[in-house]
Amino acid sequence: MPEAVDPSSLPFIDWDRIESFVGFGKRDAPVVFIGLEEGLKRADALFEDLTVRSTYSEPVMDLKKAHEGIAGTEEYFNPERAPRQPTWRVMADLMERRRGNAAPTGPERKRYRTLDLGRTHGQTLLTELLPYPHPKTKHWLYARFGHYLTREDYEKALLPCRIQMLRNVLSEAHRNLIVCYGKKGWPGFEALFGDVDWRPDGIHRVGTWRGARVVLTNHFSGHDFNTDEQLADLARVALVQH
Repeated sequence: MPEAVDPSSLPFIDWDRIESFVGFGKRDAPVVFIGLEEGLKRADALFEDLTVRSTYSEPVMDLKKAHEGIAGTEEYFNPERAPRQPTWRVMADLMERRRGNAAPTGPERKRYRTLDLGRTHGQTLLTELLPYPHPKTKHWLYARFGHYLTREDYEKALLPCRIQMLRNVLSEAHRNLIVCYGKKGWPGFEALFGDVDWRPDGIHRVGTWRGARVVLTNHFSGHDFNTDEQLADLARVALVQH
């Protein structure tokens, strides 16, 4: 278990800024992706990760700029050498299909995610129900900071205000498509949109909120999105004109 940290010795962690951070990309983007929480590339670099996030100057940041200094992401925005990133891969595939590419290749997906996904010049906003980066929901890395001793305490305290904050942000602009991924987050996603008539479609659940198509689906890093056929099925569900 990590050694406890004296909270008074952590002047560089701005918890309020981290908790009120919206996400990456373009605030009024037509396409929004919502996960349960961000992943963490290296758990041993958590403190450094939080100090970088404490410097974010705006509630919505450019994905590349925001990741400067985040351990393990140094090559993420290099079209030639970017490592595999399963979650962003699925987002990039869907966005390529949305702009008319019926069968995106691996290099095309990589180029989109390194140059356009979550960027202020792009068409996407990437956000999360919960604000703290974490590798796995079954582990809790934050008790040592003396902020929330358990994940249950954390979710009880922050989920209601995060849902309200995200609902307000989503309402600021016309959205065409909102994709919420990660089945553990479905109850929170449903609470975010309120009274929506959800309809099952394969592994997905589909509804309409303020004119936007909303898709609830499984986590993008799982086995449900490994093949081109599975990616095409997500596009079939998500890119319906209505």
